[in-house]
Amino acid sequence: MQRWFPIGSWLKDYNWHGSAGADLIAAVSVAALLVPESMGYASVAGVPAEIGLYAAPLALVMYAMFGGSKLMVFAAAGSVAAVSASVVGGLSGGDQDQAVALTAALALTSGAVFVVAGLAKLGWITNFMSKAVMSGFIIGLSIQIIVGQFGKLFGVDQTGDNTFAKLWSVISDIGDWTWAAVALGVGSLILIFAIQRFVPKIPAALAAVVISSVIVAVFDPDTDLVAEIPQGLPSFGVPSGISGSDWLTLVLGGCVVALVGFSEGWGASKQIAKKTHDQLNTNQEFRAYGAGQFGAGILGGMVVTGSLSKSSANEEAGAKSQMSNIMLAGVVLLVLAFLAPAFQWLPEAALAAIVINAMWGSANPHALIVLWKIDKIDFALGLATLLVVLAFDLLPAMITGIILSIIYMVYRISFPGRSVLGKDPTSGDFVTKRWLAEGRTGEPHKDAELVPGVIVYRFSAPLVFSNAEAFTETGEKLLIAAAADDNLPHALVIDFEEVFSVDSTGAAAITSLFEYTQRFGVELMLARVHSTTHTLLQLAGVSDEIGDDRIYDNIRDAVAAVSTPPAAETDA
Repeated sequence: MQRWFPIGSWLKDYNWHGSAGADLIAAVSVAALLVPESMGYASVAGVPAEIGLYAAPLALVMYAMFGGSKLMVFAAAGSVAAVSASVVGGLSGGDQDQAVALTAALALTSGAVFVVAGLAKLGWITNFMSKAVMSGFIIGLSIQIIVGQFGKLFGVDQTGDNTFAKLWSVISDIGDWTWAAVALGVGSLILIFAIQRFVPKIPAALAAVVISSVIVAVFDPDTDLVAEIPQGLPSFGVPSGISGSDWLTLVLGGCVVALVGFSEGWGASKQIAKKTHDQLNTNQEFRAYGAGQFGAGILGGMVVTGSLSKSSANEEAGAKSQMSNIMLAGVVLLVLAFLAPAFQWLPEAALAAIVINAMWGSANPHALIVLWKIDKIDFALGLATLLVVLAFDLLPAMITGIILSIIYMVYRISFPGRSVLGKDPTSGDFVTKRWLAEGRTGEPHKDAELVPGVIVYRFSAPLVFSNAEAFTETGEKLLIAAAADDNLPHALVIDFEEVFSVDSTGAAAITSLFEYTQRFGVELMLARVHSTTHTLLQLAGVSDEIGDDRIYDNIRDAVAAVSTPPAAETDA
């Protein structure tokens, strides 16, 4: 029986002699990426750079103790940083101290959301928003973050209420660009991409930090610098001075953080699990994410999530277990305790370049291009969500995304896939010969052969009240069309492989279609009916009405019962 909060079960079996050295090397390697990126993500969240570092130590330790992934790195990320900025920006009123307190409070409320969701076993919620909508959201969010860094990259004040306006404000102010910032920022960006392309073993972000800081220290160019990071360790505490109404808003914001953060982190952990063979449970990960958020908030940090880039770097550096992240937490604390003064020469333009590089991959529109090729409706949903992110903000986009996902789900169930099947001449499998659903045309398998005297009709959805009429109408139209061509079949075989549920309206639709086929003297057969669906048909009286002898385990047997000569091939 799985415990609700398994605390570091891997620790008792940890091989200190064989793994500690590799985990330490990995921790130092990942720190070279995590430290500058965390500082950059803090700027995305609209808080001082040290807030990103404060988030890391306890978040790393807490996920190591409660999480299921061996190598997941749990720290600040661009997606949740942007959500934090969106939530906190409307509450802080431009007060930096208040923004810091609200940012930490958001981490605590999102932690509570995660823990409650995990204890209530709400892991299924992760499948609620469609992949198309989430793809559009992430791409739009990444573009928003990148454009939001242009002001620092080019040394100008950025204005505007949305991404388009902010981009135009930077372009229109080209005459006011600070060219020292441009040189440092664009130069850092080119350096990072070049290192990643040609010498990936070198920590590119750290190299940009060191080189740009040395240039500033030596030449003192006219450019904005990251505010001095306080030297010393963060202190424990719960943020104060936050009103009840603000806490309520933060809880709602925590729900958005949970949805966005877990979508990113869960995808990352599944990618890592392909190599580590971790057995992941969504409810347990919810609780682990909650513990990590609590750890970040209690140290005055910002919201965090699992990072694919840093987790991949951890794996490539040879990490053996979550001990690497506990050691990584120690490295971050050492940086805060002893190296904080070194960041006084770090230009904001270089930090902006680090953020832009980190978000570059997720801003790639490839996922939407793929959707365009596969399903135009999916593409439209993703594109709509992306545009709402850019034209408005993350919260309106998230609400829009959820509404679109619900509409999309209802649409898919109400207008399911329907097709006529034929036999593949090579394999003998029954495959889609012709689409019947609206909006879908063509013949996916042109060589598939229709069975003489038999129509094989596939219905690809649970048969429920919203699509029962489409089910019967399609079956009736098939018979009417066949009769008009003087080609009335002996039987109508309905492939039920994708009908995993039937409600009372759906059961009535089957009976109605059976009665309709009887008028034509056509046999109605059901094939590949799932056991649970078969039970529902029995309870609804459908089996008694049409007869259990008309329900077959596979299409082959149903076709063989009415074909002349009987079909000998087998379907998949």
